[in-house]
Amino acid sequence: MFLSPVIAGGEEARGQGWLVDALFWVTAFVVVGGLVGDYLGIMGAIDTNWFWFGNQGLSYIQLGRFWQIGFFAGLIVWSALVMRALWPTVPGWIDAARDFWTGRIRLEHLIWASTVNIALLYVCGMVPLTGIEKSFTLADFWRWWVVHLWVEQSFEFFAATMTAWTLMATGLVSRKLAERGMYFEVILVFLGGVIGTGHHLYWAGEPSIWIPFGTMFSFIEVLPLVLLIMEGIHHYRLINAHGDFQYRVGYMYIIGAAFWNFVGAGVYGGGILNAPLVNYYEHGTFLTLNHAHASLVGSFGELAIGLIYFCLRYIHAGEKTFSERPGILAFWLYNAGLILWTVLNFFPVGWSQLLAVYEHGYAYARSAAFYDTTLFWQWMRLPGDVVFAGGALVMSGDFIIKLYPLYPLWTQRLFRSVSLDTKKD
Repeated sequence: MFLSPVIAGGEEARGQGWLVDALFWVTAFVVVGGLVGDYLGIMGAIDTNWFWFGNQGLSYIQLGRFWQIGFFAGLIVWSALVMRALWPTVPGWIDAARDFWTGRIRLEHLIWASTVNIALLYVCGMVPLTGIEKSFTLADFWRWWVVHLWVEQSFEFFAATMTAWTLMATGLVSRKLAERGMYFEVILVFLGGVIGTGHHLYWAGEPSIWIPFGTMFSFIEVLPLVLLIMEGIHHYRLINAHGDFQYRVGYMYIIGAAFWNFVGAGVYGGGILNAPLVNYYEHGTFLTLNHAHASLVGSFGELAIGLIYFCLRYIHAGEKTFSERPGILAFWLYNAGLILWTVLNFFPVGWSQLLAVYEHGYAYARSAAFYDTTLFWQWMRLPGDVVFAGGALVMSGDFIIKLYPLYPLWTQRLFRSVSLDTKKD
């Protein structure tokens, strides 16, 4: 929301400020309500209305349906506000629509389309709307449309468009190159992400053809990720050649996101886990945690942090006192934590768990009896947690320090409005 007016050329739509504030508080209400309801539902405190306000029981999208509907409404409003920000006036909307339908698809179109995609795809997690699907196969089919497709297609689409825009906005690539690269990446993301979801469907009771068919298409997802990391390395070298580049810390996170996208989603996901025979035995083991943590925290988490640092640097544009050291330190702590999780916890437990599936069956490998044999490696999760938490503390402190000079402006604005109201009285 902060970057959208920058993308549009600095002009902001009328009334956008209070709409963004309203969206923030509504989102906060839905998130807090969903978490509280989730907890109360698990504890049995919500009895008759547990489906609407408690825990509906679907893994990863277990929040009550009322909170789901509120979250979906927030996503729709977010997408609408992005559209207002990218094209602040009604004539701007008309021109944008005309350009799109006549084939002049710009990067701005792709950014907005990615927000619409995220919002609409979330609806699949609410099928059927007013109750629980009696068939586990149907319920899990639609659940994977959110749990996997939302991430592997919608989030990848958004991440790729924002990465391309930051490359273009910082002057590292031309608009033509950024848009041409995005066209190719969008084709690969949609092709690999949509059909690649099929490697989950066998486990929901779908035909076994989905294991080879889905897993083979999952490999296609690696291709745009390879392009992203190659592009990131190339442009990082360009950054080093320009000592006055002001967005270094933000772009470090963008490159880190591209790297972990490739490693987490590409190597750990499409490469190690999705070969059909391996996936048949491996599905749902600690090797899957390896893929999930590296993909979600590494790629999308670091992308979000990088965009925040872009915003902070834009606010403090031209200031020589803007320190990049805390952000860079947090960056390396985050990445060290991810590596420690992989080396000391996910791989040691995951490989032994895969062997246990081969020898004793899937049920034993997911039982407490097996996990009791890996207690040492379970505790070795702790070093990565400590390092990762250290990165979060450094980053939080850095955010507060960089935002503190703005606090007087907020308080002055508040007291100014109060004094004006008093004079009117």
